[in-house]
Amino acid sequence: MVLNMSTGTIIFIIAMGWALIIYGGLTYLIVKKKEYSLISGFLNRPKEEQEYLIHNGYIEALGKIFKITFYLFAATFLAGLLPIPYGFEIGIAIFIIVLLGGIIWVQKFEVPHKRKKMYWITGGIMAVTIALIGGLTIAGMGDNEVKVNHESLEISGMYGVKWPVEDIMSVELLDELPEVIMKSNGFASAGQLKGHFQLEEPYGSGLLFVNGKNSPYLYVATKKDFLILNRKNSEDTINIYESLLKILESNN
Repeated sequence: MVLNMSTGTIIFIIAMGWALIIYGGLTYLIVKKKEYSLISGFLNRPKEEQEYLIHNGYIEALGKIFKITFYLFAATFLAGLLPIPYGFEIGIAIFIIVLLGGIIWVQKFEVPHKRKKMYWITGGIMAVTIALIGGLTIAGMGDNEVKVNHESLEISGMYGVKWPVEDIMSVELLDELPEVIMKSNGFASAGQLKGHFQLEEPYGSGLLFVNGKNSPYLYVATKKDFLILNRKNSEDTINIYESLLKILESNN
């Protein structure tokens, strides 16, 4: 079965599996072995506060959050391996919301004179985190506008580029997207691939602006780099290809 897996899937299993082991180990040590030293800032508190948190249920509540989120993380890992549309993305979103929401809920067991302050701090962290993730997701899901003229090929939006036409060495249409090995610096969610990715040989590292599995894919290469893009409507991809090809032929 492993022989039929893509390299990207194997890397996903290794990375997510390792993260799951670390998170599960941390949960086990805190919940079962009562290694409270692993809780951030716990050992730096006065002895009286440590005892108050233990007896008031703070540690127990925190342990529940760790267990629940561990199961959610494991389910997200499995969803990423199964052909469930948006399963991994939804799982990660639920994991983050439950984790951050749980941390806010746990503050009800905090030392009374620190409770209000901690509500504000954890609530602020949750709001900023959700806003950042939401903003990046909206930006990543938006279409990149493609402009072609006699001077340049320009792709606007997230990870956009502008290449002089004179630098373009080759242009072709691909029936299939080469296998994506891993993300180097980019956005990958719900079939959207934007940014720098490592592809199977002989392609190597390049830019992707891919919107789902809509063939054909336009491949554009310079001496030093390449990009692959497609549009939701395959005719739009073909039109970009033909426009670019005409410009290159007229310049030669």
